[in-house]
Amino acid sequence: MSGRLQAALAAVTSACLLVTATACVEARSRATTDPRRAVTIAPSRPPLRVMPLGDSITDGLLTLGGYRSDLWQYMTADGMSVDFVGSRSNGPAQLGDRAEEGHPGWRIHQLAVHVRAWLRTYRPDVVLLHIGTNDVIQRSALPQAPARLAALVDLITGTLPNAQVYVATIVPLADPVGDGLARRYNAAIPGIVAARVAHGRHVHLVDMHAALTKTDLSADGVHPSDGGYSKMAARWYTALTGTPMTRWEAETPAYATIGNGERLTTPRASGNGKAGYLAAPGSYLEFALPLPSGGRYRIYVRAADGMSTPCDQSLSVNGRPQGRLVYLPYGWDQWTITAVDVSLNAGRNTVRFSRDTCSAEIDAIDLAPVR
Repeated sequence: MSGRLQAALAAVTSACLLVTATACVEARSRATTDPRRAVTIAPSRPPLRVMPLGDSITDGLLTLGGYRSDLWQYMTADGMSVDFVGSRSNGPAQLGDRAEEGHPGWRIHQLAVHVRAWLRTYRPDVVLLHIGTNDVIQRSALPQAPARLAALVDLITGTLPNAQVYVATIVPLADPVGDGLARRYNAAIPGIVAARVAHGRHVHLVDMHAALTKTDLSADGVHPSDGGYSKMAARWYTALTGTPMTRWEAETPAYATIGNGERLTTPRASGNGKAGYLAAPGSYLEFALPLPSGGRYRIYVRAADGMSTPCDQSLSVNGRPQGRLVYLPYGWDQWTITAVDVSLNAGRNTVRFSRDTCSAEIDAIDLAPVR
């Protein structure tokens, strides 16, 4: 983990860890001039400058903002001061910083032509590199693609030696032949990263291919679906923090129970499903979570509010009230991430989200040990 990233995470004090979810939301509201940005702005610290770098998957083609929306929300929900940087900009309303360097259709060598200028202009502390998909699907000198990637990584680390560079394997392709070529390209990336690490470069491997399956792709078989992009964000954040997250889907009956609501199918959600119509008094979504060990855990709730005002849900853990969660009204299937810390036991735990002031949908929760 980079020094600045580690410092930014360490600076998240217990202030938001020991109060109710409502108090956290109120504190976030006081910390920003924009009432729709329910995030904690870390005081008196330069923001961590992050450059999302790549092709249309970084840009977020077919799903506005791609992985960047959830990633930015993970970081800000944890109190990090973060500044996405780049010459391009797009994303949904809930993405508070839309700068990026994702170029649809581009191959590795096209990034290499411009990357030095971008790095010198924006001076990122962290570079998130996902590139090579177009080299594979366009069958562009594939035997030499790993060498082109290695040269690009060297160009980045040579231009900004202190930047932390996270190099991802490319996501799966639906076409079996194409995915076989993607796997062959990906197989070279661990060696590229290891060789740079051995020479003291700040380079890290992120296995993005393993984070998604073909069911996480959109209809074109190349770009992730909304849920696939969400899984990319979780994998990036795990790499950045060094803390693994486990995803639990709201629509999965094996561990999620819905009371006075419905399981809904939608390609706009992780796992292609969500818990909705939690509108009646007494409506709830309850997760039964088996854990190997107890302790403090952070729950990241991916929820959507399509009403005209913020929606509240009451949170309880193992039957004990834990306060309220507040979701801002960006629209149905317009996912926001809200974080809260709870104490969980070894063995089975129940985590219940109950309707409070109005209806809200839940896509999934991510569970991570408190750092």
